[in-house]
Amino acid sequence: MARRTPPSEDILEARERLRRFVRGETDERLFTHPIGHPALPTGFCVYEYSLLETLRVCMRAVALDAVLKLPMNRPKRALLRLLGATIGEHVTISALTWIDPLYPQLLVIEDEVFIGMGVRIATHEFRRDEFRAGKVIIRRGAFIGGYALIGCGVEIGENATVAAGAVLGRDVPPGATAIGNPARIVLGANREEE
Repeated sequence: MARRTPPSEDILEARERLRRFVRGETDERLFTHPIGHPALPTGFCVYEYSLLETLRVCMRAVALDAVLKLPMNRPKRALLRLLGATIGEHVTISALTWIDPLYPQLLVIEDEVFIGMGVRIATHEFRRDEFRAGKVIIRRGAFIGGYALIGCGVEIGENATVAAGAVLGRDVPPGATAIGNPARIVLGANREEE
């Protein structure tokens, strides 16, 4: 069995910055750190952490996945709050939704938000040469259509709409609509954002 090599000082420092970011000790909305190709060890994959931390994340993922499949809202909101997410009042999270189990505490859902069936919300991602973790903020009164994909670091404005099936990697202004893949922003009266 191959032994794990200890992480470099750069990775240890980056993990500490990530820890502070996830705990809300910084004002930033997006954490980034350069990495090599994600098929190689990056220092940020949960399986590169201790066995105990890996098991903790896996158990959280199984519990979150099971609860998010349910049609009832109360257990979803309760578990997300327990895991550190900020969930407002009168929030509807439809069945089969997936919320990133690695950093649920980076999720903020304000009051009177509707999240449709099968929506996927990511709070981290690996790119070809970069690891990213980002706060996802869904403002009051937003409507997220079924099977939409919300990327990490995205803010959806108050009373904004994300159309069903949209793939969203950028912010949506208040009252605007995001539609398509990749999502384009429609501000109203069929005017698109530049």
